[in-house]
Amino acid sequence: MTKIDVKSVRKGAHVTQQFMSDVLGISLSYYRKIERGIKPLTPELKEKIKKAFFKRFDSHYKIIATIDYVNIRFQTLNVNEVIKEVLGLKIENFHLNDMKRYNYPFFLNYGHINVYYHDKDSKAGVLIEMSGQACRELEYEFEYHQNKKTWYDFFSNAIDYGLRKAPENENFVKVTRFDLALDEQYNEKEGNFDLFSLLSAARDGRWNGRKKSYAAILGGRRTAEGLVNDGLSLYFGSKRTHLFFRFYEKDYERAEQEKVSVESVRDLYGLKNRYEIVMRKEISNDFVERFVNENFNFAEEGVKLINDNLTFYDKEGNLDMDWYKLMGTMNAYHFTVQPEEPDVNSMFHWFENGGPASTYLLLSKYDEMMGDSRLQEIIESAEITERNEKILEQLELIKGG
Repeated sequence: MTKIDVKSVRKGAHVTQQFMSDVLGISLSYYRKIERGIKPLTPELKEKIKKAFFKRFDSHYKIIATIDYVNIRFQTLNVNEVIKEVLGLKIENFHLNDMKRYNYPFFLNYGHINVYYHDKDSKAGVLIEMSGQACRELEYEFEYHQNKKTWYDFFSNAIDYGLRKAPENENFVKVTRFDLALDEQYNEKEGNFDLFSLLSAARDGRWNGRKKSYAAILGGRRTAEGLVNDGLSLYFGSKRTHLFFRFYEKDYERAEQEKVSVESVRDLYGLKNRYEIVMRKEISNDFVERFVNENFNFAEEGVKLINDNLTFYDKEGNLDMDWYKLMGTMNAYHFTVQPEEPDVNSMFHWFENGGPASTYLLLSKYDEMMGDSRLQEIIESAEITERNEKILEQLELIKGG
């Protein structure tokens, strides 16, 4: 190949100018001059491009992407309307909790879908918080109760709601957090990517990009059954920033959560490694706004984000081809939804399992044995606090809804 059009190579590989400059080991401004024809592509740079982009290989990796966390804030006091218009749910199905979070005086939940709201501060307004489990539960609502709605429909509707309610207020709707999870599926026959090779690259300084720091967590525990490995977790970028990455052995984490063997997790769920992208504030909001405008594939866009911010090299200084077999094969990425029915009954578990119910029974039995009535006297003399009065007022509003 005597002539290489670097711009065509970059576009065809779905990578950014920053990624190309990292691959070539030159500054971003110098690379841009090459694209514009101001600077020549030297034989050395040409050889680097050939090695990086024209080496044919088949990838056996498969990555499935899911939305793993969403926070959206609305500058309104009308929590009922947000739940109805944005979530497509009924407020009477939510449970009002006697606790505060994130400086919000009121906290509702439906399964794992959390809604926090103010009754006075409209700037803080209403905050919807959805963990990965909550996202699965909302996907269940999409599939079975909301005419097979998609995440594109959801975010488009949320933005449209803001435009209808406050067209002059660009801060009315803000996505304050958005996480993507890219799950590498377990491949017993051909193997999986070894995260420890990334740890070695990080320790040796064989990486580049916009993220300048890394951290690693590797641990285990002694148990009655023997030593338990907790797996490796790698962080690139600071958790205090608005974008960071967490790569970890998902099979080990799930095994610990469910108290089963790692092999069982691989067999049951097909999980191996997870590559998480955590976005906050303007980065998360811009990402979702761009999704609504372009309707791109979350999985492909997640891989682009990783490649745009992190570049890994082998010991010879070339691109780490094992890593790019995983993060460089576009047809291996799939975005999916995994609907799970909300477990509304879980809101009663705190009362049933070792909480107030068991304490009440214990004290009742004690009074009975001692021939006393202390518990009943405490109940009769108890007064509703100002906080509880507010909760009752909110319950009245919700049920009157």
